[in-house]
Amino acid sequence: MGQWTQHADAWLRRKAWNACAIDRSIPDGAEVVLGFDGSYSGDATAIVAVECGEVPHVEVRLWEPPEGAPGWQVPIVDVEDELRDACKRWRVKAIVADPFRWARSLQLLALEGLPVEEYPQSPARMTPATQRFAEAVLNQTLTHSGNPDLTRHIGNAVVKVDSRGTRIYKEHKHSTRRIDLAVAAVMAHDIAATVTAGPQIYVFDDDEDAA
Repeated sequence: MGQWTQHADAWLRRKAWNACAIDRSIPDGAEVVLGFDGSYSGDATAIVAVECGEVPHVEVRLWEPPEGAPGWQVPIVDVEDELRDACKRWRVKAIVADPFRWARSLQLLALEGLPVEEYPQSPARMTPATQRFAEAVLNQTLTHSGNPDLTRHIGNAVVKVDSRGTRIYKEHKHSTRRIDLAVAAVMAHDIAATVTAGPQIYVFDDDEDAA
């Protein structure tokens, strides 16, 4: 029913997440980091924009398989265009993505001048990023607009703790309780929380050739 149901091993508690919700969006021209978590079919593809600043703010775009459509595939061209459009709307510091299954699209966008950065979802990267995101939520040093899809994906995420640290996962490999927005948010927040302003910010200009 699109409602958040809490697992015993859930990553973040609903009360803490809801406390970070505010009624605002990221203004045009703001400095952001984009997190991208892509699939090909049968799973969701997510873009998350995190505004850089003392208290990062989160916005999302999601492609998700509709119910009763087992052969559905992600509209790759639409996803690529959404990333381009985001670079027209905001000053994009980086597009962080795991290149798995999307290497060609990411290479194409990088050749156009978009600031693509590989972000392998390895324990070495995701463990500290997961911790940083969770601490920001608990300390209310992060805000979001209450998007129901992001809230659902955050609520679906469960934690795995092992010798390499704590990371978020789907409850099992074939689960339809998707977490792609949560993963993309963790990656984007990890970079947005540590970047500093500088001339390398990418600005898409329709009147000029991409650098």
